[in-house]
Amino acid sequence: MPEQKAIDNLLFYDPDFSDYAENFQKDHPTDGIAHAVSNTTDLIEAVKGYRGVKGLELVLHGSPGNIYFKSKGQMVASYFGTIARAANMLAPNARVLFLGCNIAEGGDGDKFLTEVGKNMFAGLGGIAGGTTVTNFVFKGGVTRMNPFWFFGAKLKVRRFDMTGKMTAGQDVSYWGNTTNVPV
Repeated sequence: MPEQKAIDNLLFYDPDFSDYAENFQKDHPTDGIAHAVSNTTDLIEAVKGYRGVKGLELVLHGSPGNIYFKSKGQMVASYFGTIARAANMLAPNARVLFLGCNIAEGGDGDKFLTEVGKNMFAGLGGIAGGTTVTNFVFKGGVTRMNPFWFFGAKLKVRRFDMTGKMTAGQDVSYWGNTTNVPV
């Protein structure tokens, strides 16, 4: 395994979302790294290069329960949890946020969050979150949420204990309304 760099905040992003990466770097000038990944092989290798990550964001293309890349590479999102744990990348009680298009939508999204948490946080505990909205990439790389999706937009957040078991969950609407998820 390559030497791992310790960093508090890490962003893996598809090059389509370079504007997001620039803003991430502005928000974390000394304690963050934005790392572009173009395909599944890039992502798997990138995970091996970091340790002690407290906050991880993944801004990739997605569909319910899946991560995919413009290059057409695809990965079942819960597999990401397995490779992150195997690389010993995350700090205890890390926060991981999946911002790919509607990756946490519906039953497949709920299953994804449960599986990724079970695989990623065993031995560590932590929080996983994912969005339920579809985004559009406009000319110039500007990304915006589908304007017809406001009423269905949610951020799903799940807490996992050290065994990888979900201990709490909450869905937050675009408007800030919260719904507790039964455990």
